Amino acid sequence: MVPTIDGKLHHFTNAGLYDGLFTLYNAETHTLWNHVTGEAEYGPLVGRTLGPPGNELQMNAKRALDEDSSTQIAISDRIYFAGGHQLGTAGASGPAQGRGQGAANQGTTGPNPNAVMNGRFTPTLGKEDLRRPRMELGLGLWSANTRRYYPTTTTREYGGAFLDRLDGRTVLIYMDQASNTPAAVYVKSAHATTKDNDVLLDNGEVIRSGVLLDRAGKRLPMERPQQIFTRWYGFALTFPGTEIFGN
Repeated sequence: MVPTIDGKLHHFTNAGLYDGLFTLYNAETHTLWNHVTGEAEYGPLVGRTLGPPGNELQMNAKRALDEDSSTQIAISDRIYFAGGHQLGTAGASGPAQGRGQGAANQGTTGPNPNAVMNGRFTPTLGKEDLRRPRMELGLGLWSANTRRYYPTTTTREYGGAFLDRLDGRTVLIYMDQASNTPAAVYVKSAHATTKDNDVLLDNGEVIRSGVLLDRAGKRLPMERPQQIFTRWYGFALTFPGTEIFGN
């Protein structure tokens, strides 16, 4: 999100939980903000939005360097797990806690699919959408006219790559092999399939290491819809009545 209001830099911190999600507090204006959409939820600036919000894509250091070799990598002392070993020294909760996703799975690089919601989060929940399991992982897309959720299990059932339509445009939903998480990008294609770690499109283009390449291997620009990889409860409470792909 863009931390400026009327051209001035403002400062934000976590104020607590609402609907099981962290809520941002803006010290200068005493306003509470939704950390997914950037919308002001309570206070003097209700009706304003910080944005447009960017996409928070899941990636590891290798993927970041594949996308831009000049990327600087900062290693903190926070405890993390890699290669079956615990690294870091500072005692801190894992990144999966950030959206009430429960404890991170220490044996993998991703959030635990069997996580149970932290007891501090549960009392803050509003009326939940029971069409999907509360802690299910999936990819949520939203646009001016559409809000749609793609369960990760469904994406895998479709072979890890398939095409859908979003507001009249073709969008590719695929599993990023490096991060083991789903992602979405607009494409001009009629069919998609996977081979090894690549996503192949019938127009000759390929997504390799998170980068879109043409037939000759030349890098192409990627346009992505607004998206977030999250638990079902969080997306459903943020966007009530959201569509569920496959239903």
